Amino acid sequence: MVRIALLCIFVAHASALGRKKTNGPSVKVSATLAVDRKVVGKGDALYKKRTAQSCDAAAKIYEAELERTGYADADLLLKAADAVNTAMRIRTNSNTITIDGPVETPANKAVWKKDGQRAYDLAAKGLKASSKIDARALGIRFDAFMFSCSHKSLVKQALTGTGTAYKKMGEELQSKHPRHDGDVGSAVLACFYHVAPWPVGSPKKAIQNARKAVQRGGATLRNLYYVAVISYGQKDYATAAEFFKRAIKASPGSPSEADFADFMKSEAKRGLAKAQEKLL
Repeated sequence: MVRIALLCIFVAHASALGRKKTNGPSVKVSATLAVDRKVVGKGDALYKKRTAQSCDAAAKIYEAELERTGYADADLLLKAADAVNTAMRIRTNSNTITIDGPVETPANKAVWKKDGQRAYDLAAKGLKASSKIDARALGIRFDAFMFSCSHKSLVKQALTGTGTAYKKMGEELQSKHPRHDGDVGSAVLACFYHVAPWPVGSPKKAIQNARKAVQRGGATLRNLYYVAVISYGQKDYATAAEFFKRAIKASPGSPSEADFADFMKSEAKRGLAKAQEKLL
């Protein structure tokens, strides 16, 4: 699930993907100590509970073990980033879109400011230490990047280097891993084009990518909800009503979608009522 939600100006953002300056210990070629799998297992058990609090606790366990062993285990770095991402996603409804816009509230921005850069540092180190970059790793990095930027509003940064990097990351997921997390690449691009101002924003690209996510990633709750929200924003209230109805009945297609499923269901019901009013 995303995830999405969605759009920190840091000088390094404008330079290129994956080149954002990270803080903390640099990644070493090999750890000085082996990772204690029993300790990691305790973190895994907490992460599986999938609450914001349990993911916070899991991340602390992972990070303590990373500090002890030299920040060299790629999988553990990504686990830690994922745990931080998941806690933020649950707390802030993944910075998703609604018929009123993204959920960039002061409370949500405080969460992203506190933990967004932390997650991105871990994810960037994880990719650097990995011998093979897979869909999961790219997805974790994308989420961390999105959250790390959101406290300064992704919408306001859509025309900057940050917006360019966001779009490139979404395109990489879309082209290389179209089935990952319900075609999350197409889903995030749909949101980007929906909220970005002219000349980057594009109603045509927004709805095309939203429908592509449904076609390639399935009729999941998030994918149907995005078609509905974008259609509503384009005053296509009949389509919006149809897809809000479908979203209300749909299930999340992944754990990340499930993290903010209740919010999407609630917003879909509100959106349906509004769309039906417009059709009267």
